[in-house]
Amino acid sequence: MSITTTISGGADVGNGFVKTVLENTATGDRDVIDIPSSVAVMTRPNPLPTPDEKAAETLLGPDADFYNELDASFNTPLVPDTYRRVFGLRSLTADGAFEEFDTAGRASKAKQPLSKVLVLGMFAAKALRDHVRSAGTLPTDELHVTARAALALPVGEFLRHRESYAAEFLRDQGHLVVIENFETKVVVRIRFVDVQVLAEGASAQYAITAKGEPLMDVMLADVRSRSEEQRAALEGITATDVLGATNTVGIDIGDGTAGIISFVGGKFNVDASRSFDKGYGSVLTSAIKAMEDQGLESGFTSRKDLAEFLRREPSALKRAFHTRVKQFVEQEAQFYAHEVAEQLGAVLRTVGATTEVGFVYGGGSGPIKDVLYPALLAKVQEMNSIAAFPVLYLDASYSRHLNREGLFIAAKTVEARQQSAKGRATTTKKEAA
Repeated sequence: MSITTTISGGADVGNGFVKTVLENTATGDRDVIDIPSSVAVMTRPNPLPTPDEKAAETLLGPDADFYNELDASFNTPLVPDTYRRVFGLRSLTADGAFEEFDTAGRASKAKQPLSKVLVLGMFAAKALRDHVRSAGTLPTDELHVTARAALALPVGEFLRHRESYAAEFLRDQGHLVVIENFETKVVVRIRFVDVQVLAEGASAQYAITAKGEPLMDVMLADVRSRSEEQRAALEGITATDVLGATNTVGIDIGDGTAGIISFVGGKFNVDASRSFDKGYGSVLTSAIKAMEDQGLESGFTSRKDLAEFLRREPSALKRAFHTRVKQFVEQEAQFYAHEVAEQLGAVLRTVGATTEVGFVYGGGSGPIKDVLYPALLAKVQEMNSIAAFPVLYLDASYSRHLNREGLFIAAKTVEARQQSAKGRATTTKKEAA
């Protein structure tokens, strides 16, 4: 007999990381996920599966990180083959064909199978964790998941692909995921009953508003502590003032894309908003190429490899190499900051006179703040010299999660609306009887 569970979630499938919140609607158990957006395709059977008796420890133990260890195959029209795929951090060192999003070509994220693999894998892993949390052992029957999801695409892709992207997940027959981490394979059948697709950046703006004054106070304090110019621009401004602004611009810096998101009168202004296919990952890719062009064999195999290297404090033996590599990255970041500023200027030509405040956020914004922030402030001053508006450059430690939080809010809002409608229908039926 199959076991059924219902999961709602917001999944920000970025070119660099998958940032997701998934909630079991029956128990309220919520998983917050943050893993690299990559898998390794394995063409051979798992030679060393985890013993079944260690399932609870592997899935739920104090050191468990199952989403970064997931090993799964797929039987669905959304995935072109049935090979095993290992996820997240495990994929970075696995002996398989490494897959990450193609940010150099023109294929939309919505059209790349990896986006579906990552979403389906996260929902399947969540279902298994919840079952073992409740039952204590692996299931002996199929797990059936009724899923609600909110997903995001860059603005340009959102305009072209939002309906087809949602429709692919909503196939009536559902999607089969086979989790192969353990001696006993676990079959998870996922059927989506609702899929919302939002524009990246717009979902972050929703989260900023929904989080209210506590988050805004933190953001204002952070901005005031970092910039004398912005401290002056925010003189006398409170969190209530900023939250009350309905004409805003968001600059969302991701790994492979960036978006300039306009809100007018509190509504997403799709006509003025724009995205372009370059992010912090593009800076890293360009830096690797620049090193190769100058004959420096860096040894970096991907932009993720370089990003991890820069995140770590170098040892004394690697300090000189780290400094040299960083110089290449900083040079490419200067070029990129100019491009982002030009994109912002194009948006401000349309909405600059009415814009009250700007926000900079996203996972790619942190490493390039020193070069990007001055470039953005200069562009705002150039375009709005009479009344330049304040720009809040949010700390990437929390701003990289804003799209995820906004998507989760969207998924839960639709869930509550549907449950309310169902309740009203049941009441009406009882009254009629």
